[in-house]
Amino acid sequence: MLILREIEIFHPYKDEFPEVLLVDAAATEACLDQWRNAEVLRIAKRGEEILGCYAMTRLSENEFRLFGVTVQHNVRKQGLGRWVVGHAIGVAESKGAREISIENIGSSCCLGRIGFERGDGKWTFSMIQE
Repeated sequence: MLILREIEIFHPYKDEFPEVLLVDAAATEACLDQWRNAEVLRIAKRGEEILGCYAMTRLSENEFRLFGVTVQHNVRKQGLGRWVVGHAIGVAESKGAREISIENIGSSCCLGRIGFERGDGKWTFSMIQE
């Protein structure tokens, strides 16, 4: 059983690129390059084990595109994907974003529960204005 409090999310060290997770997710070489060149790449770790990751890039001053979220098969359906997406929202907001969007995501069942809205072929999360 996964205990989310044990998971820490970090900027990866050079030797921690989550290629194994991405290959397991059937990522193409072009997709791997997109991950490598992402403005924001974070990995979710329990101890030294990488359990998940996400990547996103800035589209404009106020918008980020989350183009990748993946979680190890053996820890899926335990809330880690939602935890990772929530972290991405926080990072985007801390960098000035007012909106974060996701396109072409395989499993999107948790996005609506987090607060994303579906429209125009993508899921969009709008930050609440203070």
